[in-house]
Amino acid sequence: MDNLNLNSDEVIIHKTQAIIINGVRHEAVLTGRRFILVESETGSIHEDILLAEIETAISGVNKIREPVLTLISTSPAGEKRITELVFIRLAGNQNLVELEKCIAILKEHHIPVEGKSPLAGASLLGRGERTSTGESADEERLLRPAVPDWTIAGPSHPGRQPLPEENSQKSPISIIAAVVIIIILFVGGTFVVGQVMHEKNVPVHQNVTGTDITSSVVSSLSQTPAPEPQGTSDTDSISHPVSVPTNGVWVQVSYPGNFSGLIGAQGKNIAINSSGNQFYKLPVQNTMIDGSIEKMDGSAEKIEVSIYNGGTLISKSESQKPGGVIDIHVMVGPAIGNSAVTTTQLPASLVSPYASLPKVSIPPSGVWVRVFSTGNFIGSIGANGQFRNVNSTGDQFYHLSISSGMIDGSIEKQEGTVNNLIIEVYKDGALVSQSYTSTPLGVVDIHTSV
Repeated sequence: MDNLNLNSDEVIIHKTQAIIINGVRHEAVLTGRRFILVESETGSIHEDILLAEIETAISGVNKIREPVLTLISTSPAGEKRITELVFIRLAGNQNLVELEKCIAILKEHHIPVEGKSPLAGASLLGRGERTSTGESADEERLLRPAVPDWTIAGPSHPGRQPLPEENSQKSPISIIAAVVIIIILFVGGTFVVGQVMHEKNVPVHQNVTGTDITSSVVSSLSQTPAPEPQGTSDTDSISHPVSVPTNGVWVQVSYPGNFSGLIGAQGKNIAINSSGNQFYKLPVQNTMIDGSIEKMDGSAEKIEVSIYNGGTLISKSESQKPGGVIDIHVMVGPAIGNSAVTTTQLPASLVSPYASLPKVSIPPSGVWVRVFSTGNFIGSIGANGQFRNVNSTGDQFYHLSISSGMIDGSIEKQEGTVNNLIIEVYKDGALVSQSYTSTPLGVVDIHTSV
């Protein structure tokens, strides 16, 4: 991080440590000239982008509602680059503040920024709070997120007229009656949904075979349900004390209904789809645990997600919101064991996602890009501004007619599984770079010098 090769007149304007690129944690450093991205663990520079090369910055969110800043730049050689920065969730919306600072610096350097301000949605207040702060109705409309445009499935209606404003002077009796009716409907609906969930409380269990574990990036994580007393339901298991494993890092999810999501670390995730009280072992240490667990029903029952290290609670989150989501971003230190418990280590062949690659002969000369996926994939690969489209499946090699230079591209999975999409670059038979994704419909970006 210290070796940024700054010029004598180059000053660091802002630093942030809340960046994720392709599942790897980075630190962003903005100077008066450059946007530098440094890998947190290795300290090596991942991207070094001149501000003058950035054409557009786009602010948005990803599939798990984390804020994203996409930088579109063009090098002096005419190479188009797309860099996606994910600002992981932090306490007090600090990640939104960091993103807003980056956007402000880009705007100061006259770089167009598309998308809405990330703080707009996070700063919404209740109607009563807006009144107390003196915000006008016009300011409230500016802060409220826009209604999604549903004209994709049909013709647009440019001539549609807005609905007339409601009369602000309403009878107090009618307002009270409306509030009472809403409360009755809400309580009644919650009671009915809760009864249905208790009657239908059937756990959904995962069937994981040895083949699935070998071919999936979740091979580095293991799921081990905690032992529960026989003859008790999932609901009873939550209300009674449960023995917490004391051998390493565990994630406990407790909810009487169904839940699903992902838990993992270092870019490797395990898919979760279960109910009741479940424990998931993560054979990791000194790393950031990330994930997202979602309630699969409209019940107001509480879902809890707890993280333990050596039997000691280090983090706990909960939600009673119907369909609520709990996001996980917790740092754990060294894994704590227990002499009375033997920890089973995963085979080395399961630790690396590249171990699932078939053994094939590598072309001995020239520059080649290897794409491997068990399902279909599409995208483009090229160099020196010359790109070729790819659309295939299985294990494919693509030859690039260059002797040296920068290789760019983007390959996307066309399946919703967690099987690996792996990209390798070779030069004269030697491996230059590897990258992968196990995310359903995930994308692997290529930016490698040969």
